[in-house]
Amino acid sequence: MKKIVAVILISVCFVFSSCTTDNSGYVNELVSSKWEAKLEGGAEVNLEFDEDTAVLKINNLGKSTEIKGSYIADENSFVIFMPEVAQNYTFAYTPKGDKLDLSYNDSTITLKKVK
Repeated sequence: MKKIVAVILISVCFVFSSCTTDNSGYVNELVSSKWEAKLEGGAEVNLEFDEDTAVLKINNLGKSTEIKGSYIADENSFVIFMPEVAQNYTFAYTPKGDKLDLSYNDSTITLKKVK
């Protein structure tokens, strides 16, 4: 009886683990590409990664802001660390082929992969 229960539990584990989505390439897709967006109001957003540094640039009406620093990323989000201003910025992301939905504080923009 114990062997039957063990076989059933192992079978259930295999069934549920095979139903998960494989998103292991998301981080590689994120950091191996450059991303940009030109928004309707004229603002431009650029995101790129270079080894251990992430840079997010925002240009609007002649003013620009840059979030630059070391980063860590997982399959759903990344954090840019800026110790010089004692701030960390956490962004959620969803890759969609040659597009990337980037979210911060409940706002989302869609960036395109730079070719």
